[in-house]
Amino acid sequence: MKDREYKDAWQKLKAQMLESYANYEGQKHINKNMGFHKILEGAQISLAPVLEEMDKLDGTNEFSNLLSDMEDE
Repeated sequence: MKDREYKDAWQKLKAQMLESYANYEGQKHINKNMGFHKILEGAQISLAPVLEEMDKLDGTNEFSNLLSDMEDE
């Protein structure tokens, strides 16, 4: 793989993970079933440290910006 292909794959993976994190948050507000709510929360807890590390490694603040946007809603 060329460097550009790795960068594209990284960005695609990160975008998918950010979208999943945001979707899980939306589903938590829609579905009040406590068991399902805990599953979604667990998925977010699993994604958060990975997204934080990805932000650190690629020098962006995409995840922290997403969290800030979600707090504002």
